[in-house]
Amino acid sequence: MNFWNKNNIEEALGSCKFYNFPENFCASGFRIWHDNLNDGDIVFLRGTNEPKGALVKNLLPYWDKISAFMCTNYENFKDLDKPIIEVKDFTKALFALGRYIRRKYSGTVITITGSAGKSTTTRMIYDVLKEYGADANLNLANTLIAICWNMTTFDINKKYWVIESSIGNGYVSSPHIAIVTNLAPVHLKEGQTLEVMARAKSRIFSTMKPGDCAVLNREMECYEIFENAAMERHLKIITVGERDGVDIKIIPDESAFCVANKKFVYSKVSKHILYDIGLVLGVALELNLSFDKVLKELAEFKCLQGRGEYLQLTVEGKHITLTDESYNANPLSMKTTIEAFGKNFTSQKVMFLGDMAECGDKSKEYHLSIIKLIKNASPSKVILCGQEIQCVYDVLKDMMECYYFDDINKLLEEYTKFIQDNDNIFIKASHSTGLYKLVNKLKKSN
Repeated sequence: MNFWNKNNIEEALGSCKFYNFPENFCASGFRIWHDNLNDGDIVFLRGTNEPKGALVKNLLPYWDKISAFMCTNYENFKDLDKPIIEVKDFTKALFALGRYIRRKYSGTVITITGSAGKSTTTRMIYDVLKEYGADANLNLANTLIAICWNMTTFDINKKYWVIESSIGNGYVSSPHIAIVTNLAPVHLKEGQTLEVMARAKSRIFSTMKPGDCAVLNREMECYEIFENAAMERHLKIITVGERDGVDIKIIPDESAFCVANKKFVYSKVSKHILYDIGLVLGVALELNLSFDKVLKELAEFKCLQGRGEYLQLTVEGKHITLTDESYNANPLSMKTTIEAFGKNFTSQKVMFLGDMAECGDKSKEYHLSIIKLIKNASPSKVILCGQEIQCVYDVLKDMMECYYFDDINKLLEEYTKFIQDNDNIFIKASHSTGLYKLVNKLKKSN
C-alpha cells in the first residue's frame, strides 16, 4: 500500500520543501532508523547534533528499499541519489504525518495501554483480527512518536489497526476501542502517585467520541479514575474481572470465562494470561465476534520472548525449563508471574530476580513486598541481581539458599554453578538490570 504521494505529504506537513521528486512518486511509510525497512519507505536522516533519525552508513545495505529521505537540512544530504524532503522539525513532522493518515483512515482503531500485559494483549488481538485485515505495531515501539511513524506504515485499507501505547500517548491514535490492562507503580517520578499515573493513562480516552468503547480491568488500582474519565467522554464501558457484575467474568480456578451467564472454558494458563485473554474477549464483545472462535484462535498463542515464553533448553548437558520474563518488571508483574511460576512447578525451582526500575520514592518498599511472594513460591534457590534488590537479599539470606550480585556481568561469570539437571528456571527483572543477557547466554548454550 503506497499511500504517501507528494500531494498527501505536502497536505500533511504544510511547510516543507521537495528536492528531486518525480511526479509519480509514492511511498509505503516513514521510518526513523534502519531496522525493519519495507520496500518504498521514506527514512528520516539524522543530522549533526540531532538525537533522532537514521545514519547514512547504517542504511547502505538497504539502499534499494528506500524511496526517499527526510531531513532538517537539505545541504547536508544533497549529494545522495534520492528524493529528499526538508522539514523544520523532526518530531513535529512525524506527529503531523501520523495524525494525517489517522484522519484519513476509516476503519476501526483499537489501542492498548497499561503497566503490564500491553504487548501480549496487542499480539493476541492482532492474531484474532488479522484474518479480517489488520495492522499492528508489534515491534514494541509505543511512544508518541513511535505510534505516529507506525501509523504512517499501516495499510489505510485494512479493517483494523491495533496499537500498543505507553503511558499517556494513546490519544494520538484516536481509538474507537481503548483497553487498559492494569496499573502499577512503574516509571514513577519522585513524589508521583498512582493516581497521577492513572490520570495520565486515562488520556487515552481524550480523543474518543461518544459511543466509542473502553475495555477496563475492573480489578486494577485506581479503576474509578479510568471509569470516570470514560464516562466523561460518554464511552461504552466493558469490564473484565473476577467479581460479580462484570461483563467478562474470569474464573481462574477453572481457566474459564463467564459472559451473559454462558461459560467458556480455556486451557490451563496462568492467571495474568487469563486477564489478557479476558480483555481480548471484551474487544470481541464490542465487535460482535464469536467467543468460541476467538478462544480457538488463541489456543495456539505462545507467550512472547521476555514476556512469559517457555523454553526447553540444554545447558552444559543439563536439561532445564526456562520461564523467560526478562523483558521488564514492576510490582504488579512481579506478583503475577512469581505466583504463576510457584503454581506451575512443584520442585527444583530456581529464581533469578533483578531490580524493578523506576518505582519512585517507594522503591525499597516495593522490593521488600516481593519477599512473601518468593517464599510462597518455594524455590530451591534464589539469585538476586541489581542495586535496589539488595534489600531483599538482606532478608532472604537467612531464610533460604540465596545469592546476590550487584552487577549482571559478575552474575554471567558464575551463573552455571546455580543450574542443575531438570531445574525449572524463572528470570524476571526490569530491562535495565540486564538479566535478559542471562537468557541469551542460556539460549546460546543450548
